[in-house]
Amino acid sequence: MRSPIGTNRSPTAIRVVGIAKEFGQSAALRDVSLDVRPGELLALLGPSGSGKTTLLRLIAGLEAADQGQIFFGDRDATNIPVQQRRVGFVFQHYALFRHLTVFGNIAYSLRARPRALRPSTSEIRSRVLELLELVHLGGLERRFPAQLSGGQRQRV
Repeated sequence: MRSPIGTNRSPTAIRVVGIAKEFGQSAALRDVSLDVRPGELLALLGPSGSGKTTLLRLIAGLEAADQGQIFFGDRDATNIPVQQRRVGFVFQHYALFRHLTVFGNIAYSLRARPRALRPSTSEIRSRVLELLELVHLGGLERRFPAQLSGGQRQRV
């Protein structure tokens, strides 16, 4: 049985205490706490939109928590800038254009075709909306990659 946070005397490499993060009206994380021991392998599992990537981005310093604290060892890293955290991170959406919406990212390859092979604007729109429905992202076409969960980004 695992000891409650703060009662286990073994060293902690990363400690997350009461972290919360909202995007608009949507709560990505609510009162999340966990301890990661040195050398421990940890897997974050959950459905798309459950906050896995958000938690990793908070630990890395790429996002700011709305509440709670993040510790590296005994050092409070909650307000330490990303460039001083010394956390490695591999983006799962490296191939998405941050400045384009979901629609724009999907339509890009259709618009980039040679003029003779390029579908009409209405055909591109129709095809993109059809693909969004196919991957269960209908209604999200106006969002930017940063506004999607990690699982949603993977489907774009």
